[in-house]
Amino acid sequence: MKKAVLIGFLTLLVTSLPAFGQSEQRRRSRDRIDRMLKATEEREAGEKAGTRGEPGLPMPKPAVMNVDVQAVLSGKDLKTFAEAKLSPVSRVTDGTPLWLYIKFNGKLGDYVSTVPNKDEPGKLKYLLYAEVGPQGDVTALNQYVLQFSYVLQFSKEELAANELKINLAPGLFGRNKSMPIFLTTAAGVKPGVWNNEFRLANSAGLPRSPTANLTKTNIALDFAGGLEKYRKMEGEYDSIILRGSPDLTKLPVPGTFFSEPIKSEITKKLKTEGITPAKFYFSGDDWATFSSGSMLAMKQDRQIFATYTYQKGEACFYGVAEVVQTYSSFNSKFGESAISFTNDLPVSCAALN
Repeated sequence: MKKAVLIGFLTLLVTSLPAFGQSEQRRRSRDRIDRMLKATEEREAGEKAGTRGEPGLPMPKPAVMNVDVQAVLSGKDLKTFAEAKLSPVSRVTDGTPLWLYIKFNGKLGDYVSTVPNKDEPGKLKYLLYAEVGPQGDVTALNQYVLQFSYVLQFSKEELAANELKINLAPGLFGRNKSMPIFLTTAAGVKPGVWNNEFRLANSAGLPRSPTANLTKTNIALDFAGGLEKYRKMEGEYDSIILRGSPDLTKLPVPGTFFSEPIKSEITKKLKTEGITPAKFYFSGDDWATFSSGSMLAMKQDRQIFATYTYQKGEACFYGVAEVVQTYSSFNSKFGESAISFTNDLPVSCAALN
């Protein structure tokens, strides 16, 4: 009898171990989330009190979410926020064009985060943080669900605007004319219906409390019938922002960004492939910065592109270098460059220099 009881006890213990392990894992994750939320509350309290940040830099104006800053999504290319508000969309199917309209109570400059430009000492950056994630309190309920964020950067001259209009799909050439956050999200999910929300904030810290966003609006992704069109748009997005077209016969447009160290890295790697650039320039005006991952493990990268022309025999070509750097929390800076090349794209020899 004792032997039977002992065997029964051991059997119960063994079968309960997996459930115990899962419960313990959930408890540790919950504890970590709670610590993150506490740190978030302390950080946000410091920001509101003006005790955090670089001395002498302006603090964003306090804002009531969805009151001082409002956002609406529309499938139509309209001129103003007021027009978009009369034609909103809260559900999209594969391939639906999508636009984001934002209105500020006052001007954009009242709400941006002002930070030092670490790449150009003495200059400032003016930022907002766009994010797409699952509806609800993602810090508590969806810590394992992937979400994406993108940093919007503005020039000092742009801060006087009281409205923004940004294309989300299929993409549009030009500074702050579009951003890839929606297409990245759409292309990364499986067929089905996904209830997401778009958020805009002026705080870089993650996670944020539910009231720390400037605005948020719901958007359902109805991909029950598949999502081939959005995946195609996502694949063509880089070409759109580089040259305004998916047509690779067109050279990318030169931007205002320049970095001698990055140029040296690229040309050094090209030399190992037997390529000596005849012409070299960067596309875009600054790094594109974006984050992806779960609330427990977010990864932040920044990206820039460079174009170069070269000749092989009598034939002329151009190539595009994509440079990606990953942010290191331990070192508080972006790390080494990961450089990938797309070479041997035909170009007229008249465009070589």
